Amino acid sequence: MRTYVIEPQRIFTDFLLRCLDGAGLQVVATSQVIDGKDIAAHAPAAVFVDVDFFERGGPNALCRIRQATPDAALIAYSASEDPSYAASCYVSGASAVISKRAGEEHLISDLRRALSVI
Repeated sequence: MRTYVIEPQRIFTDFLLRCLDGAGLQVVATSQVIDGKDIAAHAPAAVFVDVDFFERGGPNALCRIRQATPDAALIAYSASEDPSYAASCYVSGASAVISKRAGEEHLISDLRRALSVI
């Protein structure tokens, strides 16, 4: 699945690329910022986004991404374990919310599980 990755902290990009590859996702582009035109130009089937580091909040970031690619699976990656935060991510367009609290193996299995129902 063609995947666009948005990770504001470049230090984690290699880890995420390894995990996404392990889950069967083909990363076509990475970015530290939300660039709607770039996202649309890559026409990804999925967008994986670390939602914890956006100035106006993760749900707002998800809305902006959803506008750029209305049909892509939108996977929010967050350290928050608050169910109301996850709910706000879904309302804002997320197809899945994945926890940062799990290790690499759990991240890969969580991604596979999420993608199987999207």
